Amino acid sequence: MNVRKAFSLILVLALAACALPGSGMAGSVPDPERELLRLHQINIGSADAYLLTVGDIVILVDCGTNITVPISDNAGNPPLFKYLEASGIDHVDVHFVTHWHNDHCYNVDRLSALYGTDDTIVYGPSAEILKALSPLPFGTYRQLKDGDRLTVGPLDILCVSPPFKENLSGQSNSQSLNFIVTYSDIRIMFSGDFMDWSLLRRWGDTLADVDILSFPHHGIDNPIAVTEQVYKLVNPHLILVPGGERGIVRNFALNQAYAQTDPVIYCTRDGNILVITDGTGIWTATQVEPGTFPLGEPLPPRKNVR
Repeated sequence: MNVRKAFSLILVLALAACALPGSGMAGSVPDPERELLRLHQINIGSADAYLLTVGDIVILVDCGTNITVPISDNAGNPPLFKYLEASGIDHVDVHFVTHWHNDHCYNVDRLSALYGTDDTIVYGPSAEILKALSPLPFGTYRQLKDGDRLTVGPLDILCVSPPFKENLSGQSNSQSLNFIVTYSDIRIMFSGDFMDWSLLRRWGDTLADVDILSFPHHGIDNPIAVTEQVYKLVNPHLILVPGGERGIVRNFALNQAYAQTDPVIYCTRDGNILVITDGTGIWTATQVEPGTFPLGEPLPPRKNVR
């Protein structure tokens, strides 16, 4: 094969790679034959709210309130409800509450009244729902326990949490649910406010090399609320940071914890974030206005995985 033919072949292969869904290269687009999973990280001012949609399935995670604003002035958190309304949400199938702090749980009853149905399920860490939020206007409350596995449409959801301990006054953070949502080849880990070393003992390689991590809210505090050992194992490709200190998380991820990869780190300080996946590739957009669904840019390939 002469040099010109060899160069032409390389060029054709390169262009073909750019067109492959999930290749992570510039110009790639989702596979039109696959349903899109959309993960919205909604800036509500303190912790964050997460909205996941795939087909007609709607899942909410930690849709609380802004605790930096007096609750009497908060009206449930207008940015959250504005975002849901603008996004065309008319029901909720599953609502996960990682723990019972107002910035994570405050709107459970409001969301049930507005978007709940008789089939809606609210999952939380305790055997009973917080009394202040009970009874739910619509739907059913269930406890989510370590090792529980759910199937919601095309999504597999695995709970990897510390066993819930009753009567731990002021210890709601350490009771935070951690769970992994898997859509085809893509794994998303939600962490509430806490990820500790006990995850290693119980789950080991199940946690390794997740694609997307919602970083614990108190990861923006010092000391950071995720251990170095757990972070090294989870080794996320994309980190979604709640409401504030992206710099602290980046310093932890790249310097203190010595990540295997150079992760992509987004923070809702820069506006709402939208992550789209077809189950193989990932596309991200920041500063997303409510009701808009930009594809964004393909996530660059990992530099290294174990």
